Amino acid sequence: MNIVNKKTETVAAVVLTFNREEMLKKVIYSMKNQTTKVDEIIVVFQGGATTTVEWLKQEGGLYIHQQENQGSAGGFTRGIEIAIEKGYDWVWITDDDAIPELDALEHLTNCKYFDSETTGFLSSVVVNGQGQTYMSPSPDDANKWYRTVLKEGCVPVTLSAWPGCLVSAKAVMDFGLPIAEYFFYDEDFEFTSRLARQRASYCVINSVIVHYQEPSADLWLSPRRYKYFVRNRFATIRFSGSKKINKIAKVWLWVFKILGGILIGKIPVGAVVPMFRGLLFFRPKIKYPVRG
Repeated sequence: MNIVNKKTETVAAVVLTFNREEMLKKVIYSMKNQTTKVDEIIVVFQGGATTTVEWLKQEGGLYIHQQENQGSAGGFTRGIEIAIEKGYDWVWITDDDAIPELDALEHLTNCKYFDSETTGFLSSVVVNGQGQTYMSPSPDDANKWYRTVLKEGCVPVTLSAWPGCLVSAKAVMDFGLPIAEYFFYDEDFEFTSRLARQRASYCVINSVIVHYQEPSADLWLSPRRYKYFVRNRFATIRFSGSKKINKIAKVWLWVFKILGGILIGKIPVGAVVPMFRGLLFFRPKIKYPVRG
């Protein structure tokens, strides 16, 4: 009798944490107790609380990487790099405020598209603390729900947020890492849409992650937040798969949107500086990881 050896694909979890120690404990518990075990848990710590580091070390069974705060973009980029350097086939990503259900990884790895050679990423459905769906990946064609959701339990998508995203290391090696220079805003959408343009990607609807995201204030009331949002959008447009003429049009539409918002008082005048930085000077380049 011939024995067929099925390829075993390895999964490293990457958890980015800053200052939510109690929530982090719940995330780590979930990662350690998944019905399908992860091969390693990599924690990227960007905070300053020594008690959190001490707890992580006492917890054991974790690979801990400490660095200064580089935002979600820099933190997840480094975590993905570490996982690929270590030779893992997939990188499963979450924040310290997003807790996967205990069977979340099982559903992802049981998906028929769990194939790191042909798939860009697989994502979970994201729900809030009240169980309401939000932040979940958008389908590339709503009609495909009718063709795939009942038969396969998944839907083709065009992009994903970070929580619960299972990324193929092969796709990252072929098409590049997230852009660490973004710091935050747009880095997850730019990165995952780049992968999805090249490799089919899916949301697995039975895989669920609960995101206990704190309500955020109006974006335009926080200069620290909106300056990245305004600046980064220019790079996201340039990296998109659109034709050159469409990119130029989108860039100038973004300029007019910012200027128009300032004129009618919806957007603060402080957005002018990051607008010009994004338009004229912010030119990050896509970088590629090295397999260990």
